[in-house]
Amino acid sequence: MSVMTLSGLFRGAANTVLPMVVMIVSAVINAILAPLLIFGWWGFPALGMQGAGLATACAQFGGAALASVCLWGGKAGYRIALRHLRLRTGILADIGRVGLPAAAQGCVSSVVGLTFNTVLAGFGTQAVAAQGLALRIMMLIISFIGGGVYQGLLPIVAYNFGAQNYRRMWRAYRAAAMGTSAIAVGLAALTISLTPQIVGLFTRDPELMRLGVLAFRLRIITLFIVEPQMMGVASLQGMGRGLQAMMVTMVQQALLVVPALLLLAHFGGVLWAYGAQPIADVLAVFVTATILVAAYRKYPPAATVRPADEVAAASG
Repeated sequence: MSVMTLSGLFRGAANTVLPMVVMIVSAVINAILAPLLIFGWWGFPALGMQGAGLATACAQFGGAALASVCLWGGKAGYRIALRHLRLRTGILADIGRVGLPAAAQGCVSSVVGLTFNTVLAGFGTQAVAAQGLALRIMMLIISFIGGGVYQGLLPIVAYNFGAQNYRRMWRAYRAAAMGTSAIAVGLAALTISLTPQIVGLFTRDPELMRLGVLAFRLRIITLFIVEPQMMGVASLQGMGRGLQAMMVTMVQQALLVVPALLLLAHFGGVLWAYGAQPIADVLAVFVTATILVAAYRKYPPAATVRPADEVAAASG
């Protein structure tokens, strides 16, 4: 929690390198200590699975310590004293309102994942395993596209929204949405043709291969429309419109996909069940577009407040 919180503070100060360094240091500590504590190499105790857990704990403590040193040492741009660490209701409410969509997204993802596993379990363990395999590969691909862009777009939108520079705010969203969508198209075209080889890295079972290839291809074909929606969620959060951002997340990940899953699995079996998520992705476009258009009309680029020096130059 400390690493997550401090990383957010660093990004809020426009320092995106420091969170990356903290993450890399923590991962390196974990990678070095894990085999030493699991197998007992170089004089370390052989703790087995307990050693893996201890290595992870040490890595987390190391990352938190490094982030704390950077924060209190002023390397992150902040000057913090103990007197600043007071709970303020207004600030807590703002944090909760902006962070609620992310919290809801985590909860909803868990519930939807449980529902998928429960429904697919009726078709056998291979169906569940194929869904899990496809999801893991998808998360790896998504980590190369939207994660960093999402984290970078949110403060940019917030800065420009606070400065009432709506023109630049919407320009940032457009660049993020179009950029991630274009990358998603390229990755989909590449991975769809190589799906059997990718899935084959993890299993040799013929049935699991067949279902895994189908599940993965159905998930990735709509990635190019999912990424702009995720950028929309980041933009809504940056504007402080947490409820609208949560609505987009809920519609895309629960309110549409669960009914589609239950209906398709009932009438079409396991093959149709894998199509529930892409169908929900397509339908969610209309909800996301409606909410973003309403925000665009409320904060149009034409309403941008001109900087004082620009106004002075025009008047002069």
